[in-house]
Formats: sequence, structure tokens, C-alpha cells
Amino acid sequence: MKKVSPSRMARTLGLATLALSGVLSFSAVQAQSTYPNKPIKFVVPYSAGTTTDVIARVYADKLGKVLGQNIIVDNKAGAGGNISAESVARAAPDGYTLTFSTSATHATNPSLYKNVNFDPIKDFTHIALMVAAPNMLAINPKIPATNMAELIAYAKKNPGKLTYISAGSGTSPHMAGELLKTMAGIDIQHVPYKNINQGFTDLFAGTVSMTFYHVPVIYPHVKDGRLRALGVATSERSPIAPEVPPISDTVKGYDLRPWWGLAGPAGMPKDVTDKLYAATTQVMADPEVQERFKNLGLIITPMTMQQFNDFTVTELAKWTKIVKDSGASAN
Repeated sequence: MKKVSPSRMARTLGLATLALSGVLSFSAVQAQSTYPNKPIKFVVPYSAGTTTDVIARVYADKLGKVLGQNIIVDNKAGAGGNISAESVARAAPDGYTLTFSTSATHATNPSLYKNVNFDPIKDFTHIALMVAAPNMLAINPKIPATNMAELIAYAKKNPGKLTYISAGSGTSPHMAGELLKTMAGIDIQHVPYKNINQGFTDLFAGTVSMTFYHVPVIYPHVKDGRLRALGVATSERSPIAPEVPPISDTVKGYDLRPWWGLAGPAGMPKDVTDKLYAATTQVMADPEVQERFKNLGLIITPMTMQQFNDFTVTELAKWTKIVKDSGASAN
């Protein structure tokens, strides 16, 4: 048998390694270029029937049609959305596990909860901001106030007497109340409910005083007279309730809008995020989606990926300060 010199064998092995590397690299690129080639899981941080769940299902249905793949909605509620967020942060960054980054999970929860096992910036790829929603401050009509100035004056004369409900710590109604406490210098008490329907029953009965809830949820109760609307939490009026003034008309600078954006684990390939961003932009431009979101009181808020990343950093800093200043914590 003819002997092969060590140097020649090394060269042969080196060429074989390069060839194999090239095949693997080609396969990786090919796999990315054909994304998605299997169903995508969309993890929703709250239970079925919530505003977040409704938005997710409208979006997932259209996204699946644009991408030509099934989008499986997976509701993973608990700990104010932290369980869901952590599960996505630990998932493979291949584009097949996606979620909403929200004003709760990625802005308020990290400072509100003692044990948050994810970094809202470093552990995620923030792809596209999608929608925001104004909240409305509505009170039980027994409260002697017909506008924000009267409510604030009443709260200052009766510290600790007024209560406001939410669906849990870290939710936008909770944070809206904390923001008003801080900016208006009043003492109002947060009452979280595991079952928000029971909270509304107590609010209608006058057991609790008020709420800062999403406009399309609370406004029908204003129109039927069971609640009195005093203001919306955004600096502009809601198209659903144009007669209700912004809270900022009285409390200068007051502005809070829950937001929802597309996100996945950190380290996702650029061609995958580019494809998801383009598909999401297409979904948001769909007239049917725009009409459904408008009826939900949502405002479509397009941003580039870089703008969304910068926005998330800014929101985290903003709400960390608000939570610290208010002394709020998860109940």
C-alpha cells in the first residue's frame, strides 16, 4: 500500500473540512432563506379574552396568511406576564417562538416585581412596535366629581378614601393610577382583582371608586350611565369617545398608553427579523386589520426596528422611575 505523507494527509483533511463547512454554511443560509418552513408559536402573556389575546389572534391570523404558515397562539398567563416573557427569552432564537413585548412585561414589571428572571432589553430581539391603546378614567357616579380638577380636590380632602381597580399589579390601569398619584400629589388606593369582572361589579355598586381601563372596555358603561368618564390617559382624545378630554388638560404632562410589539429571543438572524418586520408592516396596513383595531380603540404605531429598540429602553427607564417614586410593588 502506498504511504501518504503526513503533510498531504493534513491538506486532504483540511480541504474536506472546508468542504463540509461550506455545505453546512449553505444549509444554514438555505434554512434561513426558506423561513418559515414550519408552524410558528406565538406566546401570549395573558389569558384568553384579554385585550392582549384579542390583538394577538387578529395579528396571528393575518401573519400566518402573509408568511404562508400556521401561527399557533399559546396563552401563557401568570406573574403579570413574566412567565411568558421568561419562556420566550430562553427559547431558541430561530424565529419559531415569538411574543408580544408589552408596556407591562418590558417596561413596568422589571422594577415592580422582586424576582424577574429576564432582562427586558438584552434577552430579546425587539422587531416591530404595533399598536398602543388609551385608557379612560371612569368613576362611580356617587363620587362627587364631574371633572379631573374636582376629583383631585376631593382626593386631597379625603386622602386614602378613593380606590381604583385593575386586573393585577403591573397592568396599565394599575400604572395609570400610580402615575396620577405621583403627578397630582394625591393618595388613592390600588385594588387588584384576579377576576376583573368582579371588579367591575364592585365598581358599579360603589364598593370601589374608579378605574383606568381600556377605552373600548369601559366606555359602554359610561354611555349606559353606570360610570362617569373624567379623562383619557393619552395627550390626544380617543376617536371612540371624542367628548372626553385628556387627563393632561388638568395634569400637565400626564400620558400613558399601553403598547404591544413583536419580539423574540435575543440573537435572531437578521434575514428572519427583516422578514418578520416586513410581514408585520404588511399586516398593519391591511384595511381589515386597521378597522378591527380601530373598533378596539387601538392606535397603530409604526416604528423601525431601531426606533422600537430605543423606545423600549426609554420606556423601561421611564417606568422604573415612576414605580420607584410611587412606591408601587406587585401584590
